[in-house]
Amino acid sequence: MVKLEYDNTRISVPESWDDITLGFYESFYDEEPSTARERVEWVAHICNVDSELLLEWPSEVFNRIVGYLDFLFKNNPAEPSPTIEVEGVKFIVPIEEELTLGAWVDIDEVQKQGKNVLSNVLAIVCRPVGEKYDCKNNDERREMFAALPVSKVLGVLAFFLRCKDVCDLRIQTFSNLAQACGRLPRNTEGFRYPGGGIRLSRIWREMTYRTLTVLLRYRLQKFLRTYYTAETRNTPKKRKES
Repeated sequence: MVKLEYDNTRISVPESWDDITLGFYESFYDEEPSTARERVEWVAHICNVDSELLLEWPSEVFNRIVGYLDFLFKNNPAEPSPTIEVEGVKFIVPIEEELTLGAWVDIDEVQKQGKNVLSNVLAIVCRPVGEKYDCKNNDERREMFAALPVSKVLGVLAFFLRCKDVCDLRIQTFSNLAQACGRLPRNTEGFRYPGGGIRLSRIWREMTYRTLTVLLRYRLQKFLRTYYTAETRNTPKKRKES
């Protein structure tokens, strides 16, 4: 944590993930300031100062503060890890096949509520080795993870998010397969006989139409001898040579 002082006012500026707890990070990580004033308010919140105070300071001081906060915009430096140790207890994130239906339901509810999502998800998926999921432990575990510095949970968060990406990819693949199956013919009875498959295609309807047209023309020629059903063509008459 860096201490900055200007005009007899001192503020503390985080300079690494060690200086920010997960609970505090959840209070601003999903915000997307779009205007200059919103950016100042966002930085003021991270530094725990009044935004009006920063607006009264020179822009050079503000740019210096933003420089210390540069770590927030960099990629996750931690390697994905399924384990984390808290107060001597080893916690582990089970792979998706080992998560119970109740755990997945609670994760879905947490995401829909949108409050303290990261710490709540860790409380659900990250448990001591060998412990079965029990939703009664979630509140206490959430407070425990929320109090940890972000640097300590980056690895386990990255591991869970990678598992989620794999799960989402499987769901998308299944959806694509279901859509492909939906484009297949509903009635496959025709495929049991030679040439039956063509009856389900668009060309079969055109062939049937042409065949019926020729048959109708033949019958009209048979019963209506004075009527010629072939397509008439306008051809210029030849002039007689004098």
